[in-house]
Amino acid sequence: MPINDDAIVLRTTDFSETSMVVTFFTRENGKIPCLAKGARRLKNPFDTAFDAMNECKILFYPKRGETLQLVTEARLTQRFRVQSDTAIYAGFHVVDLLNHFCENFHAQNELFDLTQNVLNDIVSLEAECRRHPIWEPPRSLSRCLFHYEMSLLEALGTGPALRHCAECGAAVDSRNRRRAAFALLDGGVLCSNCRPGRTRVVSISIEALRVMQKLADPNPMYWRRLPIRDDILSEVRNVWNQYLSHQLERPAPVLRWLKR
Repeated sequence: MPINDDAIVLRTTDFSETSMVVTFFTRENGKIPCLAKGARRLKNPFDTAFDAMNECKILFYPKRGETLQLVTEARLTQRFRVQSDTAIYAGFHVVDLLNHFCENFHAQNELFDLTQNVLNDIVSLEAECRRHPIWEPPRSLSRCLFHYEMSLLEALGTGPALRHCAECGAAVDSRNRRRAAFALLDGGVLCSNCRPGRTRVVSISIEALRVMQKLADPNPMYWRRLPIRDDILSEVRNVWNQYLSHQLERPAPVLRWLKR
């Protein structure tokens, strides 16, 4: 039986002279790679629905025991309409992370809504992105991407411990302290008792740690309008880029662009 589902286009790859493989992230079925027959023809039934970051309604036929499903219909519901390079890079960064971390056929409605929201945020920030050079993305965009990255890892069970020691679970007391230890391998902050002997540990200021805590909060009141000094924003991104690259198990070129 065919299945209807809401979908976000993650990526496309050529399959043959006339067909392509489209990877979707769907609301009810998770990430699914689909074969779209005839999608590379000049006149095809899918039009521009398969552009990356677009949202569409798809009809696909599940095939047991096979990786590729067959998509036969795709109706565009929302286009990722941006022109600035900054916004385009941000959109590709979002779908690249989702494609990397999510397994096929594992439904997670929370991640669908989270991704839908951040892509809408990027579109709404298009005018602001145009006013900034590509090497200096606006702070509002940085906040959205920070929140998305942290929320994505948290939903997948690999988010860092920011309020309690990643090793013993004790609350990390930030009073009368200027810096904290953030362990890339152990997954978050460490208390003074668990710090000795640990490797791949970076030092982070208490102010930057508090900013990370607010950026990770699911309540938008805590992060959307959060004032962040440039030096703190750079410190947070530097520490977070190292942690995210460790979770990716590879360098992420876009993170060198997202230095703030």
